[in-house]
Amino acid sequence: MEAGKLFEKARSLGIRGTMKMGAVKWKKLEKDFHFPTAPGRSAVIDRILGRGYKRIVIFENHFGYKNIMMQRPQHLLRNMGDDGTLVLYNSYYDVDYEGRGRITQIGRSAYVLDMYYYRDYLLKAVKSIKNRYLMVYSTDTVPRRRIEGYLALGFKVIYEYVDDINPELIAPGKIGEILKRHDALLRDKRVLAVATADRLYENVQALGGRARAVQISNGAECVKFNPESTTGDKQYLDWLDAEKIHVGYYGALAGWVDYELLGRLAQEQDMQIILIGVEHDSSLRESALLERDNVRYFGKKDYEALAGYVHYFDVCIIPFVVNEITRATSPVKLFEYMAMEKPIVTTALPECMKYGTVNIARDKEEFVSMVRKCWAQRGDAAGKERLRQCARDNDWAAKAKELKKYLSWWEKDEG
Repeated sequence: MEAGKLFEKARSLGIRGTMKMGAVKWKKLEKDFHFPTAPGRSAVIDRILGRGYKRIVIFENHFGYKNIMMQRPQHLLRNMGDDGTLVLYNSYYDVDYEGRGRITQIGRSAYVLDMYYYRDYLLKAVKSIKNRYLMVYSTDTVPRRRIEGYLALGFKVIYEYVDDINPELIAPGKIGEILKRHDALLRDKRVLAVATADRLYENVQALGGRARAVQISNGAECVKFNPESTTGDKQYLDWLDAEKIHVGYYGALAGWVDYELLGRLAQEQDMQIILIGVEHDSSLRESALLERDNVRYFGKKDYEALAGYVHYFDVCIIPFVVNEITRATSPVKLFEYMAMEKPIVTTALPECMKYGTVNIARDKEEFVSMVRKCWAQRGDAAGKERLRQCARDNDWAAKAKELKKYLSWWEKDEG
């Protein structure tokens, strides 16, 4: 870029924007020309690797750590780090770092780091660790050539098969590439496919590939979903009517939400419908649901604050249309609702139907009826304890322990 245009670009971006632009360009130069890793960065890696780990898991992704909602990868990987297992979570986003070194500890033996800065040196240095794993997400767009690069270095792959490979969940124009990658990974004996739902596990088995397959559902960080948590959000609290039934949902507001069902609930004038989360598409706005006086969308809330809002839900709901996507979905919110000891009503989702603590409705009228039944029984102490115990059984720490158990078996099998 010539000097004049560069100056105009810098002036339009401002000081902070210019600094970010410069950092991005420098990272690209380092990557393209394989500049030597700065001594400070190599010292950081040497110090971490010097702790004698027997296993390393590197998570390559394009969505970062704090850049999206706190979901399965953040929870699972943070809980996997221990004296024997080192976890490195890649992120290119500034928001994920506390200092200038582009590496921040997120748990015991677990770090988020910028692989643009560390990859070349790191991948040479980790040869000292016997068991090396790359983790990738089925709906993310990590290219197959990068995975093959890791395999060539002796890594195995943990393939997190978390959702149906569906155009509604994949970046535009990437579905063909993702499907080819999916097929290749499931046919490779160096791959452990971790399915989150029965349907996904069955898909792996039906392919008849060489990959190992296990099933580990989603879970909850129970300590963050304490039933005693509250919020001080005045707008939220002022809207709630103590004389009405508070029916709440949080998560993605997307095409798989049954807005007709929510509309039927909203016909009940003694109910208030609370919606919290990210607008994944335009479906909420197009549904006309927000035109109703007893429905309110409160936007996205920080993960740390969610429990304070759920505290005021009388009944928690998962109002999903039953389709190819949702039949293969293990909802994280299901277990978080349980941890909050809240009665739950869902549509007939296979992964929700596994739990006796969950009320399953097969049509709109039954859904309304079950919400009322749950509200009437909301003070049931025994029911609350069953919910809490089910959440404990599905805590993310338990899920991480389960995955490491499978890795240990794999390592033992291969000597």
